[in-house]
Amino acid sequence: MTTAKNSHTLNGGIAALVSVEPETQAQLKQLVSGLIRADESQRLQIADQVVGMVGPRCNYSIKTQVYSEFAALIADSFLSFFLEVRSAHESEFFQFLSLLNHLPITRESPFYQRVAHNLVAQNGEDPSPLEIFNRLQMLYILTEIKDYDNAAKLYERLESLVDQKQLTLWALLTLCRARLLRQADAMEELLRLHLMLIPQAYDVDGSDCSVNFILRWILAVNWNRQAGLKKALLLRISECIGELKNLNSAMVLYELFSLEDRLVPSSDKSNYQKKLIKFPATILNVQQLHNLYFFAGYYHCGVLSHFADSIQNYQYSNYFLHKSWERLLSLSRYMRQYLEPETYYHAMPFLDARIQDLSNQVSLQNNAYVESLQANFHKIEELYERVGELSLTDSLTGLRNRRFLSDNLFQVVVLAARHRVPVCFSMMDIDFFKNTNDTFGHLAGDYILKELGRMLAGEFRKSDVVIRYGGEEFLVILFDSDAELSWQLMNEFRLKVQNNEFEFRGRLIPVTISIGIACDNNLEPQQADLSKFISRADSALYKAKASGRNKVEVYQSALSEIIP
Repeated sequence: MTTAKNSHTLNGGIAALVSVEPETQAQLKQLVSGLIRADESQRLQIADQVVGMVGPRCNYSIKTQVYSEFAALIADSFLSFFLEVRSAHESEFFQFLSLLNHLPITRESPFYQRVAHNLVAQNGEDPSPLEIFNRLQMLYILTEIKDYDNAAKLYERLESLVDQKQLTLWALLTLCRARLLRQADAMEELLRLHLMLIPQAYDVDGSDCSVNFILRWILAVNWNRQAGLKKALLLRISECIGELKNLNSAMVLYELFSLEDRLVPSSDKSNYQKKLIKFPATILNVQQLHNLYFFAGYYHCGVLSHFADSIQNYQYSNYFLHKSWERLLSLSRYMRQYLEPETYYHAMPFLDARIQDLSNQVSLQNNAYVESLQANFHKIEELYERVGELSLTDSLTGLRNRRFLSDNLFQVVVLAARHRVPVCFSMMDIDFFKNTNDTFGHLAGDYILKELGRMLAGEFRKSDVVIRYGGEEFLVILFDSDAELSWQLMNEFRLKVQNNEFEFRGRLIPVTISIGIACDNNLEPQQADLSKFISRADSALYKAKASGRNKVEVYQSALSEIIP
């Protein structure tokens, strides 16, 4: 009996996504249910009924949308039973199915002993199954690289040598036959094969194998624009077995991960990737692991901006990319060893196409990754610039802060001295600012500081530097300005502040400023001591405040005459 969650997926998912009439759906579901319970002769009759129902509707072609809809309905009906009947343990045959990702399995392979043990268990000491297995591996490889002409010829020679009782060999032969039928668009034979294979696998080995063959069918269907059906089927399987770490759950998660971005957002793909890399290494092949780690590197870089994680995942991706090349070389050596020269020569273009595909994939993915890194490099540069700006900027007034003096200004003053450009330092202080805070409150004091900062920013040239030196003190550095011009400029600003209406919460606050100026028109580069000139400007400021405030005073030793 299905759970509520699975029933919801069935009723609201597959049935709602297909154009097949409800009556036909019900009839099809009944026939599939009968397949599971029937014996072999009855199954063949039921399978013929299903083929007779589906064939005319899809013009006897697996390339039509209608065929994909019927395939989804049949697979869904099978899943209603096999997902509820859990196998007590993983059989040796089910474990063997995970090795199909790693063919060819030679004597040097770490999986060889497992395969040999499996074949001996099924056939005793007869050595011929190992020989047939090697030839079946070649058949599987030929269908994998899509050399169907050579594969069809080899299949004809092997078909009579394999008995259904030899489960491992029979399954391998049947999977190859399915690929050949799919290539030939032999819809009737292909559908009949799936209809017979799935319940037979249950009879012989249990529900795990049946679900695996259902999955292989789902992955092989040309869904055209019906990819939503594929996703619904995969999600249904994932709901039931997603917590397991076996071949079936890995196949489901990887296919969900591989779906188009419009069907599966990157955040979901990232979750699938995190689950998949925790699976045993024998379940996924090196190409799949390369894809998983490359996505993780790209995702951490382009989306999360986690560059350390991105680089680590990209390193793993490169490792499995290297292993992918090794597997292609292994395929080539195996084919050269076991195929006749003429057959090998005919197969080479198909192997070359696989090599070219991998090369193109690597090139495209590496370019995408480099582009992502480059984009994020610019982003980092912008962030560093922004952080630098923030670290040198006073948060209240928006003016430069005191750190700007030591980090940036010294070099500018040295440069001005080298080119004999006069520089004047003007230290400014708000008169009786403490009384203003005590009388009107600290918010009023902040308002005055911000307003004064705004006035300062708009008063002087871009080449001049305005700094909030600390508290209510401001420092203005005027370039290419002698003492007389600096006094005029600062006095004009003093008058503007005096005449400005500082209104806070309906109350006018009187504000005046005192200013001290220090200049040296003969500054030498090696004598560009900022602290010395700031100290002189501060002394002139103290004189302005001591003589009554709201004044501009110039440090006397810097002038040849006193400016009134």
